Amino acid sequence: MNRRHWLRKIQVPVIWAIAVLFGAGVIWWSVATYMSGRKINTSSTTDLNIENTIAYLTKNGTPLEDERYWITYSEFTGTVRDSLDGLKKQGIVLDPYFGDAQRPSEMDYRYGILLSLVDQKVLSYYAFNKGIYPTKEELDAETNKIVDQYTSSEEYKLQIEQLYGSVEAFRQLVAKYVTNELLQTKVMNDIFPNLDNDIKEYFAENKDEIKNKYEKVEASHILVDSEASATEIKNLIESGDVSFSEAASEFSIDAQSAMLGGSLGSFGHGQMVPEFEEAVFSATPGVIVGPVKTEYGYHLIEVATKTTFDTYDELVKSPVYEQVKKDYQNQEFNTWLKEYKEKEGIGYVINEPDLKLYEEYKKSESEEAKAAFLEKLENSLFDSEGNIVIVNSFLAPALYVQLTDEKLDNLDSEIFKLKSMIELYENLPATVTSLTTEEIENKVAELEDSTDTELKTLYSNAKRLKDYEAETGLTGKEDVNTKLAELKAEKEELDAKFARVVKFLYENIPYSSKVIEYAYKVDNANPEVVYRYNELKYNQNLKPLLKDPATLENYVNYYKQYFGDNARSFLIDYPLQSIEQELNQKVIKPTDVATELKVNALFLLVDAYEKLANISSGTPLYQIYLLGEKRYLEELNELMPGDTNIGNRIEAIDTLLKAPLESPTPEATE
Repeated sequence: MNRRHWLRKIQVPVIWAIAVLFGAGVIWWSVATYMSGRKINTSSTTDLNIENTIAYLTKNGTPLEDERYWITYSEFTGTVRDSLDGLKKQGIVLDPYFGDAQRPSEMDYRYGILLSLVDQKVLSYYAFNKGIYPTKEELDAETNKIVDQYTSSEEYKLQIEQLYGSVEAFRQLVAKYVTNELLQTKVMNDIFPNLDNDIKEYFAENKDEIKNKYEKVEASHILVDSEASATEIKNLIESGDVSFSEAASEFSIDAQSAMLGGSLGSFGHGQMVPEFEEAVFSATPGVIVGPVKTEYGYHLIEVATKTTFDTYDELVKSPVYEQVKKDYQNQEFNTWLKEYKEKEGIGYVINEPDLKLYEEYKKSESEEAKAAFLEKLENSLFDSEGNIVIVNSFLAPALYVQLTDEKLDNLDSEIFKLKSMIELYENLPATVTSLTTEEIENKVAELEDSTDTELKTLYSNAKRLKDYEAETGLTGKEDVNTKLAELKAEKEELDAKFARVVKFLYENIPYSSKVIEYAYKVDNANPEVVYRYNELKYNQNLKPLLKDPATLENYVNYYKQYFGDNARSFLIDYPLQSIEQELNQKVIKPTDVATELKVNALFLLVDAYEKLANISSGTPLYQIYLLGEKRYLEELNELMPGDTNIGNRIEAIDTLLKAPLESPTPEATE
């Protein structure tokens, strides 16, 4: 199904989490939930100079000498620590150097915080020059208001003293928070003096776009495969014989929403197939709509709430107005800030080496810039004999690995293309390859309706060869072979350097999940690497599904739309078989592998089978999983003779295996 279907995907947390200052700034964690226990640094800054800052603002290339436009180490590290502590409280831990589309690396996170602090300094510059910077009286009044609120209770006051050392330390934290909040408010009020009127004009000019983005409905549905069934169920609901949610649970063939009484949650335009979307946005809340026919069957729909608007006044009265207002303000603010920095010639200089290097990496967007940056990294990482130079930070090797991996993928693609060209030169007759591109294209067009598949394939391959020649700039088998040899040699050299740096990173930061994946890529015969890679796969992909029967059932029901009755196999059986096979072949069975590593691998497999048995109680699979668990416990028993816990568990499994199979419980039933 395409992304417009009504089923909700099982969500993976996405945390490009630098909540921006008006869309592009630093996270300022709520004082009420901030519990990092960080003491405020009150040490003297009389020895501070522009060279020992993290970064500072410039105007037309000249450093701004006023300290208020500098970002100090204590300011930056304090903000980073506070923000990372906030993420940890949400159970989110970032990889130090490697991120992806869903989650940034800690380095990327730090860089984002730096840029947001730079923007804050720019706002301070603007506010001071406009004479609107918050006064001491304003700051004190707001700070006292917050502090008094949290210290009015003796219980809260005691907690604050325990967490922050003293009420005064807490006050300084609050003062910092208040300073930024008031600064933001004053700047926004200054650059948007007529915000409501601006939004009114914005709505008039972008009404359709705003409606598509912000209109929402909260609805439930029942999906069946015939109009007659839908009508019959509708009559039952309207007669009071059954509720909508009960009917959805019993009759809907959309298993994912049926478990929720038909609920689809809240959604907007473009998330459902057109017929379904038109019906829900036209519906009256509380009134059953349907049957509505779509490509998936027949739907009965019940809208719980609906947020729609056709005029500006309706928008203002709707619950989404504040969000529209905020989004508009963020968008316009970012445009204003960019233009203001260009107009005033405001820039910045980064002193901190890692952040400086990372910015160079982020700004290397073109292929030429990436190549130049990769060459720079290579020169800094290897000596003349190809040995890795000792580095003060792991950022450079981490960036080198990422860029080299990308380059190796590109080389593989180019090599495949050249090999395909050679094969085409060898198999196509000269009478065809000697034709011009235009002649071949004409021939392909002529043969479009032909039933002569052999001839169609011949000219299709000839066209593919001409396309390759145009892409590579190479003509003739000899030229292609020469280029292929060059690329293979380049790839071989790059592969060797890539492997060297990956092994270096694995030795130094083996806790990085991405480093483990890279290590497996270059050294999948190493038993330790094999174990850690499979442990990572188990913990990330398999173990979360084995939490309880309901969790597994939710996943299986969702993936049935892709894999049908094989959903469970794709989710559980195949991944476990892969992990099990590799651990047995490369860790458990070989005689030269350390006992400790074997024990770890066996405990992983015992854990997997034990969890599978626990969630399969009362099913035919239950005894199979118990036997799997027992098998690996017996192997553990050989390596750890006399361990009473292992012996007791084996005895318990023997008892369970002798007992008659119980009837499936509702929780364990798929």
